[in-house]
Amino acid sequence: MGTVVALDRFREAARQGETARPPKPDIRGSEIWGRNYSNIEDVVFGLLKARDIVGYHMGHHDEDVAMMMLDTLEKAYRLDECGHEALVVAMRPLKQYLVECMTEGNRRDISMAIVILDLIEKSPLHQKK
Repeated sequence: MGTVVALDRFREAARQGETARPPKPDIRGSEIWGRNYSNIEDVVFGLLKARDIVGYHMGHHDEDVAMMMLDTLEKAYRLDECGHEALVVAMRPLKQYLVECMTEGNRRDISMAIVILDLIEKSPLHQKK
């Protein structure tokens, strides 16, 4: 139900010509550290959480970030076919972007997004590929 309400708010803001700012993401360390990033579901969770963090701090969902995310999600989806190295290569521009957009005010959240990407990269199961 919450998603439908948020979608209605977004549509209303778009009709008014405003840029709808994404909501502040819920960042809980236990949720992030407790994930098993060798599972595809947790990889997707991590990538989408990083996207939400960037969207909130940038005030919108940037098209360049969206393309980097889609490329990374595609590599995660085709992990058996592409291999772990392709996933790591796809995450590099995203991690670089996060480092470049880090400021004193968003350092904690952006650092958590980078940690999530590092956890995905260092996942033991993916290392076997």
